[in-house]
Amino acid sequence: MSRLRKLDRKILSGRATDRDEEIPDHPMDSEEQEELIQKFEANNTLLNKKCANVLSLIYLLFSGFCIMLAGSTQGRERGLLVLIAQSIICSMILARYELMHTYAIFRRYSIHIDNSRIQKLNIVLIVLIEWIGFEGHNGWKMFMFHQLPLVLFLITKILKKWSIEMEKELNQLRKMKYKYKNA
Repeated sequence: MSRLRKLDRKILSGRATDRDEEIPDHPMDSEEQEELIQKFEANNTLLNKKCANVLSLIYLLFSGFCIMLAGSTQGRERGLLVLIAQSIICSMILARYELMHTYAIFRRYSIHIDNSRIQKLNIVLIVLIEWIGFEGHNGWKMFMFHQLPLVLFLITKILKKWSIEMEKELNQLRKMKYKYKNA
């Protein structure tokens, strides 16, 4: 394995940046493996937080822009812009938080809110936006602006999928470490 890493470094030198400088070319003991896995986990957590913060800022800017535009328009376009802002906020919540809360309403009824319900609400909002947007198609720029919630929703889903896959890979790496610990 170490020969393969050396060969890969020789081939890729100068064309790609490799962050494996800290990985030794000799077999590692269990403590070194644990330290390396912890570094990977810390880097993954830091990267996920950065992505969530940047996306949240972008989502808030777009939703604020939609609300500002809604204040200056009339009729159907105002409702459409409010729906767009709500959909963007739902996407931001999905990208940033893992929700599982139960809220009591009027002391009798309770509503359980989790990410799957917010996702379903967001899909309904996106369908409404597309429906109203296609019906009142004004121009190419407004058509592309109406697609913004769909694009942001897809970005959120892709980033969530990537972060879950990375967590699974780190868990597999940890399991492999314990599996081959005595080998």
